[in-house]
Amino acid sequence: MPRIALLMIVGLACSSGNSIPPDVLPPAKFAEALVEFSIIEAAQQQKALPANYQQQPEVWTAEALSHMGTDTAQFNRSYRYYFTHPDDMKLVLKEAEQHWKTP
Repeated sequence: MPRIALLMIVGLACSSGNSIPPDVLPPAKFAEALVEFSIIEAAQQQKALPANYQQQPEVWTAEALSHMGTDTAQFNRSYRYYFTHPDDMKLVLKEAEQHWKTP
């Protein structure tokens, strides 16, 4: 019996029936961050960023998040949340896809 109760609790915790916690970025904002980071990472790989960004990626990370009105702690909480809630992550990926399609 205890195993069944534990499985039910774990299953409920991983379901997306609950709303997104208030300390987690909304899907559109998290998608924006993922798109921004992928663009910056591509520029970094092409050596198209200023030297301080090349040598200290945390500089551009903090600046990008600040520009979006958030910080590293909230981004990390959001990252952990979305990667453990697949249904909510689907919303993020749909939003990210729209960013790539929008000129």
